[in-house]
Amino acid sequence: MIAREATRTPEPAVSDKDLPDIPSFEELGFSPDEVEQLERELAEGEGPGPLTEAGPPAGAAPAPGDAASKAKTAPAAGAGAPPSAKPPEAPAREPEAAPGGKLRGPLTLLVLAALVWLSSLARVAPDPAGANAPATAFSAARAAQHLERIARRAHPPGSPEHAAVRSYLLDELEDLGHEPSVQTATSVIGFGDMARAATVRNIVARVPGTASQGAVLITAHYDGRGISRAAGDDGAGVATILEALRALRAGPRPRNDVIVLFTDAEELGLLGARAFVDEHPWLDDVALVLSIEMRGGAGPSFMFETGADNGWVVRAFDQAVARPAANSLSYEVYKRLPNDTDFTPFKSAGKQGLNFAAIGGAHVYHQAYDVPATVSPATLQHHGDQALALLRHLGNSDLTVVNDADASYVSLPLIGLVAYSRLWIWALGILSLLVWAAAVWRVRKRGGRAWGMAAGVGVGAGTIAASGAVAYGLFMWRRGAHPEYGSLHAAAFHAEGWYLLAFAALAFVVGLGFLRLARRWYSASEVYAGALLVPVAGAAAATALIPMGAANLQWPALAGGVALLLGADASAGGKLGPFRWALALAAAAVMTVLLVPLTETLWLAMSLAAAPALGALLGLTVVMLIPALEGLRGPNRWWAPAVGAGLGALFLVLGIRTASPSPERPAPSTLVYLLDRDSLVARWGTDADRPASDPGVAWAAQKVGPVGEPESLSGYALSEVTYAVAPAPAVDDVPPPEISASVDSAAAGLVRVSVRSTVGAEALVFTLGSTGPALQSVNGEPLPNERAVERLAHWGTPENAVELEFARGFRDTSLEFYVAEHVLRPGELVGDEYFERPDHLAPDITRASDRAMLRTRARIDLESGLVTLGDEPVAESAADDGAVEATPAPAEAEQPPPDDADPAQ
Repeated sequence: MIAREATRTPEPAVSDKDLPDIPSFEELGFSPDEVEQLERELAEGEGPGPLTEAGPPAGAAPAPGDAASKAKTAPAAGAGAPPSAKPPEAPAREPEAAPGGKLRGPLTLLVLAALVWLSSLARVAPDPAGANAPATAFSAARAAQHLERIARRAHPPGSPEHAAVRSYLLDELEDLGHEPSVQTATSVIGFGDMARAATVRNIVARVPGTASQGAVLITAHYDGRGISRAAGDDGAGVATILEALRALRAGPRPRNDVIVLFTDAEELGLLGARAFVDEHPWLDDVALVLSIEMRGGAGPSFMFETGADNGWVVRAFDQAVARPAANSLSYEVYKRLPNDTDFTPFKSAGKQGLNFAAIGGAHVYHQAYDVPATVSPATLQHHGDQALALLRHLGNSDLTVVNDADASYVSLPLIGLVAYSRLWIWALGILSLLVWAAAVWRVRKRGGRAWGMAAGVGVGAGTIAASGAVAYGLFMWRRGAHPEYGSLHAAAFHAEGWYLLAFAALAFVVGLGFLRLARRWYSASEVYAGALLVPVAGAAAATALIPMGAANLQWPALAGGVALLLGADASAGGKLGPFRWALALAAAAVMTVLLVPLTETLWLAMSLAAAPALGALLGLTVVMLIPALEGLRGPNRWWAPAVGAGLGALFLVLGIRTASPSPERPAPSTLVYLLDRDSLVARWGTDADRPASDPGVAWAAQKVGPVGEPESLSGYALSEVTYAVAPAPAVDDVPPPEISASVDSAAAGLVRVSVRSTVGAEALVFTLGSTGPALQSVNGEPLPNERAVERLAHWGTPENAVELEFARGFRDTSLEFYVAEHVLRPGELVGDEYFERPDHLAPDITRASDRAMLRTRARIDLESGLVTLGDEPVAESAADDGAVEATPAPAEAEQPPPDDADPAQ
């Protein structure tokens, strides 16, 4: 203010009531922390530096290039300073107003939560269409009617219900105007000294096109796993194809042929698909394959696999499908895993295609409670929408060339599929590195300190490592409380979502803790410049090692680098102004649409057992979001960590509540019936690894009485398992299998053995000796094993009997083996009441529960051809080159099992 002249007449005084009301700092939207800093800066007589909110720790030397530190240490004019010395000029920049004032922090958290919710895979699947949908549209309600019929009972190969499902599918295809046929074949796979075979019956039909250039084959498998009703895996796929065919027929006929293939014995090793690829003449006509699978009962229908050189088919997928769910990272990962589906044999045969699966609700996978009610109608609709759209698009496409250079692809909410070539993969990888380097240079130019960036690297690495450790610790703590742990094929626990949310909340708290610690001394830009090094390095590694999956880290790293580059000099005093806040949230949107589905996919594919990796990925996400987390500093510094800790505790409590068995989350229980026909000794078997207090073990003891010590059994099953056993009533009115042999008269020749179950067993398991004639083939199919086969399982029902062919050596005088009949309907033999359970229990599929295993020892004299069951020969002998049918030997006193028994399932 300029002083007035002394001679001027003074103006009258102004009272307080005449002054206008001046708004307070609180009303203007400034927090107490901001007011305090502003007062401190005014008292010091200097403006804030461009980056630092607080100086270095007490006693620390000012870092080179830190303008604020130089200003504070420069001698003041008139206090001994040289006349020419001038204090450094601070940038003339007005502090930016904090958007939202006190509500900025909660608003930021709400925006981040909304981005996570919108990015979730749960938003992808469409609403299911009703039964009154147009005839040319796919209807989940109409498909569900097929599913109810297909999955009314368990239907493994060889079971009566399996034959009933096959008959139903043949009738439905005929009603649609097609001419289906059944391909019957024997398919065999080998592993080590074991082999598995099946008599498969594939269902095939062909829809002729108007001017076909090749066929589009669509496939799903109609067999189930063991005692599972298999509604999701893969009744949903079969029902989808039936409804899609109906809708396709209601519209114009496609240009290209459509081949329908319902495979058999997929659960036993893709045996039906292998038989089609190896033997069916239509394979040569197939240009593209669409495979529909399920690994659970919910979630979007995810396109997770293609053939090599997938550029053409990925573009076709993008053009045809309205709501895609796909990520080429799954293509990179899946080809490195031992997992297979029916698509695998076609891919090995050089066929191009798309493989779909829904993997939500994984706890029902292969379980007895995989029933129609557990299949999400939205999942069924997504399956069908994609299948029908692709049949129409590919059915009218030029199929002369269906391969092109591999493409990287990822589906984004509201955008759809983003796909680009390998050139762009490398360009993005290099660009993310260059942008980060430019951002670091900009931070340094604005006064950023090397120690601050080093601290940022510690924040990034520490958050990722600590989040992974916390998740692992929680998982290890909780797994013992869940009785289902270890009995599920695709999940660790029945309900894992609450635990995953707890992991996320605690990773948020861990990240905020590291960030708050570093921000005591260093600016947000310094910390983020260092923390961003970890994801940028990860994106570079992915570009080189798994290029098809690199987009999941490249785009978030690039978004973080751009936010840092543009925001480094846009802050005043380290405060989050409107521009920098909007920039941070825009970058957060790019990060969440990629990292949230990636985390969900990792969880659904690997289950909560991958807790360390899940926690680390969640920690990485928190690190990437550091610019947005700066918006959580108001209205105070403790509220956001408190909210995160409270949510983590809440989610953990909700997860703990899911540990109690219930009808929706049954605990596993094991009961099998074991009969040794040699001695007529029968036993009940139950889980040998769980304590007596386990609900499943307690139920078994209530049903059959106290069980004894674990016992190893040989000759009962293909895989090895130990049961705790209790005495059981011997079923002596069940006839043994019919066995006949044909022996060449030459000392070295072939021995042909025919075996037929008289009780309608779904499987026959042969345990062979390590000496004697070597098994060569099953039903005329050579064994693929490189070493001698000692155990063989055959599923399904041949026309007559299972035919085994052995190679006889010069010194071989006899052939001995055990054959065990596996009946997956044990109630028909010993009574259903033994296997009736309360609603909170279910059969343990990992222990082969709810089946009867009837073991018979057979011996064939290679000189006379005489067949012996047990210790008694049959009534008549066989001449050379003749055949003899075995009859049951008379029972003798009970005999213990062989002393050299191996553990068996």
